[in-house]
Amino acid sequence: RVTVNHVWTQLFGEGLVRTVADFGVRGDAPTHPALLDWLASEFLRQGWSRKKLIRLILMSETVQLLLA
Repeated sequence: RVTVNHVWTQLFGEGLVRTVADFGVRGDAPTHPALLDWLASEFLRQGWSRKKLIRLILMSETVQLLLA
């Protein structure tokens, strides 16, 4: 989840968890927890590949609609 949040932050300037440096109990809750959990599980399933994670994020319909 931390890695996914860092990648998201690098791509969009703000993470799914806004407190990137403090991801624990004192940090903010995720803005979209289900999305963060799904991306984290896909990241693991795809062998911890950052390249595949970035491709998954950028090619998703949701992000395509946001970027349009």
